[in-house]
Amino acid sequence: MADAIRASAPRQWALRVAYAALCLALIMFALLPLETVPRLWAGPDLLLGLTLVWSLRRPELAPLPLIAAIFLLSDLLQMRPPGLMAAIATYVIYRTQRRARPMRDRSFLAEWMTASIAAALVLLGYWLALGLFFLDKPPVPVVLTQLVMTALFYPVLAAFSSAVFGLRRAALGEVDSLGHRI
Repeated sequence: MADAIRASAPRQWALRVAYAALCLALIMFALLPLETVPRLWAGPDLLLGLTLVWSLRRPELAPLPLIAAIFLLSDLLQMRPPGLMAAIATYVIYRTQRRARPMRDRSFLAEWMTASIAAALVLLGYWLALGLFFLDKPPVPVVLTQLVMTALFYPVLAAFSSAVFGLRRAALGEVDSLGHRI
């Protein structure tokens, strides 16, 4: 599957299913009881990072209803306030998807910085919303380490998506198999 993406309908649907399957696997992995002692640091939010990679590189492969459903399922299974993280993440990802087309001619560093800022908006916005509604918040160092780790793992997730699924940014003027501009 490492060849370049062609925008045919069966290929798009296969990659959408692959994206959903990857997200479900990440959600299930997050539910495993690997540690029982609270930590003072947090690992990366791989679900958010993977969604940002797919949304910035090929927004048509990660449609917003699918993203909202995946994050809502994640909220429900991880016993977070239902819909809070889903709403924040969906809104921020919607805004980044709108910037995907102008970012085609920019460098990977610009893409990485955009994804890092989007991750910061999601994670810090979620933390602030928890405080606004007087819910239990994780400590600030935990949120900041999760943000830094998510930003640092973005290139790894981008390389994985590129190597396994052939996910790359659309070139300027690229068209699909029907001749429509991507």
